[in-house]
Amino acid sequence: MALDAGMLACLAAEFRARLVSCKIEKIHQPEKDQIDLIFRTREGTCRLGLCAAPGSPRPAITRIPKENPATPPFFCTLLRKHLGSGVLNEVRTAGFERMLIFVFSARDELGYPTTRQIVCEMMGKYSNLILLDGEEKILGVLRPVDFTQSEKRQLLPGMRYELPPLQEGKRNPLEENREDFLLFAAAAGDRPADKFLLSSFYGISPLTARELAFVATGRTDAPTLENAPALFEALSSFARLVKEERFAPCILQVEGKNQEYSFFPIRQYGQKGENLPYDSPSAMLDDYYEEKERSGRVHQRGQDLYKVLQNAVGRLERKMAAQMGELALCEEKESYKQYGELITANLYALKKGQEQAELINYYSEQMEKVTIALDSRLSPAANAQKYFKKYAKCKNAEVALKEQIGRAEQELAYVHSAIDALDRATLPAEIEEIRLELQKTGYLSKSKMPPSRKAPPSRYLEYETDGGFRVLCGKNNLQNDALTFKVAEKGDWWFHVHGAPGSHVVLICNGVDDPPAEDFTQAAVIAACNSTLKQEGQQVTVDYTKVKNVKKPPASHPGYVIYHTNYSAVVTPDEALCKRLLKKS
Repeated sequence: MALDAGMLACLAAEFRARLVSCKIEKIHQPEKDQIDLIFRTREGTCRLGLCAAPGSPRPAITRIPKENPATPPFFCTLLRKHLGSGVLNEVRTAGFERMLIFVFSARDELGYPTTRQIVCEMMGKYSNLILLDGEEKILGVLRPVDFTQSEKRQLLPGMRYELPPLQEGKRNPLEENREDFLLFAAAAGDRPADKFLLSSFYGISPLTARELAFVATGRTDAPTLENAPALFEALSSFARLVKEERFAPCILQVEGKNQEYSFFPIRQYGQKGENLPYDSPSAMLDDYYEEKERSGRVHQRGQDLYKVLQNAVGRLERKMAAQMGELALCEEKESYKQYGELITANLYALKKGQEQAELINYYSEQMEKVTIALDSRLSPAANAQKYFKKYAKCKNAEVALKEQIGRAEQELAYVHSAIDALDRATLPAEIEEIRLELQKTGYLSKSKMPPSRKAPPSRYLEYETDGGFRVLCGKNNLQNDALTFKVAEKGDWWFHVHGAPGSHVVLICNGVDDPPAEDFTQAAVIAACNSTLKQEGQQVTVDYTKVKNVKKPPASHPGYVIYHTNYSAVVTPDEALCKRLLKKS
């Protein structure tokens, strides 16, 4: 769903309640299109994220910390200069446009009181953040717009800020009266109601237009003219909801998956849809975008790593297919041995120059005759030796091929484990750890490593069970090795999903030999959720054993271990449980 003016009004109401009169403590720019303002409030610190990403622009009080660059970008430095220790005085919308304006009281270079504003234009691919002074002169722009990009409206430092031009032919839905609406609807005729609302009023999204049409007529595409009075009543109720700030933020789920989000309940999907209510619109946006954005950021930052690993998967699968084909040919080795022995037993009856021979098969209970191909250039004894050599070659090849296929399977399992770790990476430092791991294992050239970059420190995921036991979880293969063989004690319990890539999980016992069964189960669920088998609703087998029983073969890949003494538990992955047990760093 696009972030429309109603959703921004809902967010503005939350910001006014929680952030007005609060002081800025820090300013960060973790992403090229996001600014984080950290406020000091009565409840503690509060992070306001202003995201101008074209695909998901939004302002929200976020709980998701992001890693900041070592050197702050220019726009971040500019904000620190003008807004450092500033106090938020006001949050307002601009009519019913997709804009929010934050007004701060700050001090200029000479220490005199001054006013500064941040304008958030949340308009899809045109989203932007603009810093203004008290006279609405532009001090800085996240994405400057010059004449080469737009002839109608430029955004450059030193220029006077002007609001975006209103969309031609559209009106403010909060100021509509019945008479004008009915005249406007009469001209629309049989046009679908949702299309009419969307094209006639600015600030509303396609979802909102469809919902208003559904509330008025019971369907989204009803004709406008014959339903004009009902449509006006629905629009008036919508306007009162926004003016009176009677917001009810929710995420609409269809078949268990997040489909839309809104600031009022969505009914148009009928029984297929379920509205999950939220007390905070910011928390709703965090939950809606967290997984989607994390995946997008990782794929963007680790795109070269994905390419290397996917190429390795393709190479290994082709190699294994060829080896399996050769191994299938080796299954004829016993026939070659029998042919050689049958020829040897019938040397007296064979002559040089024969191209084939029909001999009684003494190895079969039926004693049937078999036809054996011969090389007419060779003697019968030489033909027998030829078959014996083919038998020996196939026998030796079978042993070598099985070893090679076993090594290829281990290597393929390692590559899949690296892909799994990359899929679950959440911070740039974790991606760099995987990059370093692939460089050490030879999958990535040293020349592709960033110059003079030190390996980031390993930071495990840490959980706490309901019984008070710590559970540590590795995020990649290097962390898995360090956790299992350096951090964990021999008496701790080690968990891993059976037969699939996943994290090493250790239940720290602190001398307790046998923790309660509930803590074992929660540790097993954590292992299941941090693996490729984490799909909700499917049961997963998790192996667990004492850390002392886990061994690492010499010269094996990172993360590869063996164990022979273990127990197994069958659990169902539960992401909600893992989030509850996860300790926030």
